[in-house]
Amino acid sequence: MPTNWTKADYDANYRFRIEKRMPGGGPPPAENRGAGVVLHYHKFFMAPWLSNRWTKLQTVLGILPGDEVVVFGAGFGWSVDAIIAQTGATVVGIDISQHIADEQANTEDTEVRAAIITGGLDPDIGRGAEVLAFVSDGQPRSNVIVLQNDGSDNTQRQAIRVALGNTNPTVSIADDMIDDDWTDTDIVNLRNAMNGFGGTQRLIFMYSKGGNQSKLSPPRTFQTLLDLLPGSAEVISTDGQIHLVK
Repeated sequence: MPTNWTKADYDANYRFRIEKRMPGGGPPPAENRGAGVVLHYHKFFMAPWLSNRWTKLQTVLGILPGDEVVVFGAGFGWSVDAIIAQTGATVVGIDISQHIADEQANTEDTEVRAAIITGGLDPDIGRGAEVLAFVSDGQPRSNVIVLQNDGSDNTQRQAIRVALGNTNPTVSIADDMIDDDWTDTDIVNLRNAMNGFGGTQRLIFMYSKGGNQSKLSPPRTFQTLLDLLPGSAEVISTDGQIHLVK
């Protein structure tokens, strides 16, 4: 499945002007620093955004506290955190990205400090130190289980079962993974991996049309995506407004 994103891929798909969100906004035009400090796939932005997303999705999906959930394409696990908070379920994430595997136990401080320097500031003094304090929590990027795993064979699936407490998932979620790089066959293969735990779990495909989170080509509507998925599946918009089931 074509989801092995590098840091460059994450940087290209997420871009946030941090100083605009700080008290007083900024940077001031007189400083001639353009966009100022720019961050990308960072917890400061993504975790609250995903929490809000799952607040909306849970009202539609109704995941239960007793569910065991595996999230495909979990990144650093901020969706996993949000689902646990909203549902009380047991949740683990999986992602094949080497960047995620390498960085999930590290803090963001080194990367944030580099972004501050690129934005024309010193992270140890003045405005630069304020930006660093505003963004960084000093904690590892991942606070939950995220396995480097794609669920595609028995070894991978067994690792997921162990992480869930030696049980099969009752819910498999594809976390907004499908974009223009995916063929119809890729979509079906993802569905088969998600359904490889005995065929009894719910299959939920989160789907965005447009914006940073998905670059699906125009022919891929909710209905055509659902039609590509053999058997039982659910396709839901990431704002919770469209939910198709078959």
